Amino acid sequence: MVGSLCFMFASILINNALGHPIVHGVLPRDPTQFSFAVSLQQVLRNGTLVHFCGGTYLGQGWILTANHCVVGSDPISGIYAYVGGLPLLDSQPFVRRPVRQVISHPDYNRVTLGSDIALLRIDGADGSLQLLDKLVQSNLLLPPKVDHPSNNNMAGGFIGVGGDALNLVQSSYSGLGFDYTADQEQDEECHIFGYGSDSFYGPTSDRLQYGGPIRPLSFDRCLQMLGPVVAPATPNSGMFCAIGQADACRGDSGGGLVCRRKIWGPVGDRERPYTLRGIISYGAGCGAPASPGVYTDVSFYRTWIDELIAASELASPNA
Repeated sequence: MVGSLCFMFASILINNALGHPIVHGVLPRDPTQFSFAVSLQQVLRNGTLVHFCGGTYLGQGWILTANHCVVGSDPISGIYAYVGGLPLLDSQPFVRRPVRQVISHPDYNRVTLGSDIALLRIDGADGSLQLLDKLVQSNLLLPPKVDHPSNNNMAGGFIGVGGDALNLVQSSYSGLGFDYTADQEQDEECHIFGYGSDSFYGPTSDRLQYGGPIRPLSFDRCLQMLGPVVAPATPNSGMFCAIGQADACRGDSGGGLVCRRKIWGPVGDRERPYTLRGIISYGAGCGAPASPGVYTDVSFYRTWIDELIAASELASPNA
């Protein structure tokens, strides 16, 4: 996986990918830790399936990914989703499903990569994904909806993390037997995951890797570090920057930036859930020093996600 984000201007990638140390990811200790991880795969002419991007499985057949991974794609042409976060070589037919619907955000900008988000749907009507759905339901949350998100705002649902802003879950886990205070919420720690390479020209990985911690940055700090050409266009663009001890690389785009509170240990018989904060979008090189990655802010698009899923379920209640 871990090196920088797999899409942007070619000159930026070439200038920054070579000659810099790459911060490697590690294998999850628990094979179910990232059960929501997805490998998107393309069918070659010889029939071979090849990983090209990541995604996050939301359950009920829905996958969230970066739009630049699938824009213009026709599911009939052969896109498959390998769900469950398992090693790709340990292929099991029930976790590799054809993508039958691609929904791109209507405001996606191919130049700036604004609104770099898409929903995919795979078929789970046969019930074979029920166990995975239950597992994902227990270890993955979506962030709350926000009307006017801003990476530079400390009010209205945003709190400081290391001096920068992060949109955190605004609900307690009282249903799991715990209520969290604001101080405890500030201790949230974030990671990225994917099957990508650990260098821009290196091969992708057959096993899921993750890295971190990753620290979200304020818009001003991101603009200072990346410059106006690469950084998100505005504080309210639906994109944010993050930097840390790991970075995504070629093949990691579309994967998730997930966070959970650093009050480690099980909640009853379950691990504390992650919250999907961001979608890996782009960056300047693989593991370039002092170079943040740019992520799609999931909370910014939460209403869009919910409305599409609800409309689709109403249209096909037996899907």
